[in-house]
Amino acid sequence: MLSYHMPLPGRWEFRFDEQSDWRPIAVPGSWEDAGFPKDRAGPAWYRTSFVIPPELEGRRLFLRFGAVSYHCEAFIVRDSGDMHSIGTHTGMWDAFDLAIGDAAAPGEHVTLLVQVEKPASLTDGPDSASLPGRFPLRETLAGFLPYVWGHSYGGIWQDVTLIASGATRFLDAWVHGTPDGHVFVEAELDGPARVTLELYRPDGRFILSAEEDAVHVETASGVRYQLHMDGPTPDPHLWSPDDPALYRAVLRAGHHDQVTLQFGLRSFEADGATLRLNSAPIYPRMILSWGWRWETFTPNPGPERVRADFERLKRMGYNGIKCCLWFPPTYYFDLADEMGMLLWIELPMWLPRVTDHFRRQTPVEYERLIRQARRHPSVVIYSLGCELGRDVGADILGSLYAMTRSMCGDALVRDNSGSGEAYGGLLNEFAQYYDYHFYADLHFFRHLLDAFAPRWRPEQPWLFGEYCDYDTFRDLRRYRHTDGSRPWWLSADPAVNPTGARWTNEAPLLEERLRAQGLWERSAELEVLSYAHGLLHRKWTIETTRTYRDVSGYVITGEADTPITSAGMWDATGALKYDPAEFRRFNNDLVALIGWDRRRDWVRGGDRAAFWDVWSYSAGTLVRPHIIASHYGAQPGQAHAAWSIAFDDEAPFASGDIVTDRDILPGDVREIGVAEFTAPDVSSPRRATLRVTLRVGAQTTENAWFLWFFPANPWAAIHNLAIYDPLGRLHDLARLVPQAIEVTHTDLRGDAGAQVDLHAAPFVVVASAWTRALSAYTRGGGHVVLLQDGDGPPGPVATAVMPFWREALRICEPHPAWGDFPHDGWAELQFFGCAADCALDTQPFGILAHPILRRIDTRTAHVHDYAAEVTWGEGRLITSTLRIYGGAGEQPSGIGRNTAAAYLLLCWVTYLQTLNEKR
Repeated sequence: MLSYHMPLPGRWEFRFDEQSDWRPIAVPGSWEDAGFPKDRAGPAWYRTSFVIPPELEGRRLFLRFGAVSYHCEAFIVRDSGDMHSIGTHTGMWDAFDLAIGDAAAPGEHVTLLVQVEKPASLTDGPDSASLPGRFPLRETLAGFLPYVWGHSYGGIWQDVTLIASGATRFLDAWVHGTPDGHVFVEAELDGPARVTLELYRPDGRFILSAEEDAVHVETASGVRYQLHMDGPTPDPHLWSPDDPALYRAVLRAGHHDQVTLQFGLRSFEADGATLRLNSAPIYPRMILSWGWRWETFTPNPGPERVRADFERLKRMGYNGIKCCLWFPPTYYFDLADEMGMLLWIELPMWLPRVTDHFRRQTPVEYERLIRQARRHPSVVIYSLGCELGRDVGADILGSLYAMTRSMCGDALVRDNSGSGEAYGGLLNEFAQYYDYHFYADLHFFRHLLDAFAPRWRPEQPWLFGEYCDYDTFRDLRRYRHTDGSRPWWLSADPAVNPTGARWTNEAPLLEERLRAQGLWERSAELEVLSYAHGLLHRKWTIETTRTYRDVSGYVITGEADTPITSAGMWDATGALKYDPAEFRRFNNDLVALIGWDRRRDWVRGGDRAAFWDVWSYSAGTLVRPHIIASHYGAQPGQAHAAWSIAFDDEAPFASGDIVTDRDILPGDVREIGVAEFTAPDVSSPRRATLRVTLRVGAQTTENAWFLWFFPANPWAAIHNLAIYDPLGRLHDLARLVPQAIEVTHTDLRGDAGAQVDLHAAPFVVVASAWTRALSAYTRGGGHVVLLQDGDGPPGPVATAVMPFWREALRICEPHPAWGDFPHDGWAELQFFGCAADCALDTQPFGILAHPILRRIDTRTAHVHDYAAEVTWGEGRLITSTLRIYGGAGEQPSGIGRNTAAAYLLLCWVTYLQTLNEKR
């Protein structure tokens, strides 16, 4: 008489409330996937028919719904026409049972009707008006998915099963264990029973059985029977990502009901800034998942797809996933347990409007979800919401935090991922760890780390709940179905692709913009280059993060491309963008890193940090990369680093071996030694690769970085160079090029009193600001390099504020002004010292402007330039927003320390001088 489970067979049908015709629909699934309107909230109706097996006579019958979005009421209709409501449910993420009771009996043929309403979407962005519906989106726990594609999905999106039990059944059960082999069993039943427990080892061998009576308890829900059992198991086999050993527990309520649960023996705790799994340091390296599946709309792709995704994430070095503002199906948790993927469960509170319904419903749904999640050893972190503002106060978050802490075992809990400090929310936080979301251009990232480091605050782990995104370029020519059509999210038809809750819906506009810019046919090239950009951006950010011992782990944005962002590890076709072995070099337990010496300057009466171009060196310069180990592997051991540096296809010009005199321990971030060498003599710029092989005990890893080398005194042959510096930014250039002359407005105009005749022997002028005098000089035939800054006086070309490293392709277009400056067609770290936060809008100049360094926005396909040659009257102007003089974030202080940027400026000057010589 033990429990019985039968997936509902047969065909399901669907219609909206006002319709009379039924149409076939898949269950599980969503009505959007079946072709019904995306912006309709319902009510909608589902129906199916089945026969209740006669052998279930005398059993209690239930319908178990895996999940329905968002509110539903179910009815049983007998063949006689009698219709009985068997219950309602509100909440789109959790499983629930509805009792059939007297509505039908075994042997009967019945029809199941389910009325469903989903959260009502918005019209045009997060703050727009709501569409019709009983449950406005922002008053529900719909999570982030509506903002990914515009709407919540609607329907019966997980399985429906007929359940039969005896007089008593389990309402909840939780089995968990500790590393010492102690096993704890908690259960709640709806009737009295003697409960039998059987335990089995991970290899399937029987361990023990025990019996105990459930205890009668009065609860807020009525009379319940609770069970608590605990005891040791012999020879414990611990659960971990490297060895996800799962025990099995079988619980029987007499002969009435049975549940089987898998569980792990493990502990998770914070030891200051160190996270420990089974007492050993662990560094969570997670991917951010929004649960988005554009093929089905629901986060229910099936076990095979999830298993494949977990496998490739593990190959890339990830050991976990953050389920960001969504709650997965049960099989997702089971696979994480089985495959050793840590899970961070972020409960689905995002941009809420705090109404009476929201206040009542949120704790109800959270309790249900925590009960489901806590069964799994993979779940180690919770957050109660994401980037919450002041609308959600301590009255809500405090009680949710207390409830979650009381229910979730040893998992860590936080109220607001991203922090109230960063997003204007609650400042007196409820949190067991620090959590920030840093999306930063590279040269500003370290300042963020330094500013937000906990320091004097209570010692807790410091995690990045999401960070380190990079949107890649999409070659839309690949996004076609076999019939030639495109995915719905690329459609410009609002009936097919309504904007809804999204704040941006750029994807349908990309092809038209790319064609207008003449870039459509270059899509394959641009996509490949963008993947290189993305790998560089992730590598630099993650490696910098790993040098901070007080950072405890991170979540990288994100898992898969979506309609609003292309920051995924794989694109919308499911294809990986990055080589897993290459990505794992900097995303693993053991990582080799490099750091650099520190310097200071005495500036205007005080010390200041002095930065310099660590990626580029003039010949003869002493180069000192510090080799660092970030070690979260299993074993301590002596560290051995073998390093070498070489130009492509040549033997190394320097190499060495470094061995530590003491062991590196798990959890250490420590310098191994310095790889010191002299920059080689080169006649033209060259790029070399620094390689490090690091071994700690039996663990080995490799990593590599590009460094650029330049001639020792490249400015020596430059003549007829004038410096026009109204803003005082080019003082270093005069020292770098002592033969250059500094000029004034008077000199440019050629007025009486001019110190130099710039027209007698044509000069190239390098200028820090655009003035009438400079404009007239250029229009009259002068050649000028203008370092135009968006924060300074307006220049001849309008500027727009935008990031250099994020969301951008930085393309080195063919142009003689590049000279012999080293690049592979795109801006790598040789541009670190001159990265800008604004770009030029050269479109109004048409054929008068020729791009040198171009910016293509990977989200919008808008095109700007960081450097371009512009015909200005009779003269030529190279105008650029690149910060050749550095000074932003940790960029070099001045042109003199900005080795690669100074050489790029030299190439531009040389090109313009060549034009002068041809006159």
